[in-house]
Amino acid sequence: MSLLKIKSKSEPIYTAEKIINKNIKKEPINSNNSPEKNTSLIIGEGATIKGEIKEENAITIEGNVDGDIECKNLIVGKTGTVKGKIKTDTLYVEGSVEGEINVKDLLKLMSSSYVSGKMHYGSLQINEGGKLIGELDYKDTKKVQEEFDNWKSL
Repeated sequence: MSLLKIKSKSEPIYTAEKIINKNIKKEPINSNNSPEKNTSLIIGEGATIKGEIKEENAITIEGNVDGDIECKNLIVGKTGTVKGKIKTDTLYVEGSVEGEINVKDLLKLMSSSYVSGKMHYGSLQINEGGKLIGELDYKDTKKVQEEFDNWKSL
């Protein structure tokens, strides 16, 4: 005679409670019907990625990336290294970055950072100790838009 009675081998379905208009509604945790998805990608220390990375939101890099990156916000941690083209709205660097960098808004270099290559940026902030080597190109987005508005075809 067995002391354990096994009813099912399937995993239980966990639910999360949401309060909507003072009524409690239970939904599965892994539901994909959420209208707001804030995803981010984290590449941990010791990980190595080779290839192209595209993310709609944020990427945090503590490991090594050899390839192109396109995202909204990019953070390169102290142990992070990136070699390749970067296209992002904001870039915060504590580690090292080499390659062509295209930052729409803020490029911020922390005291432990090393950045080299060709850089296009909206604004630049370098903390004491940050190293920047390469070609710099400040992009005034308002000026570019004005020039484009005044352009006329032949």
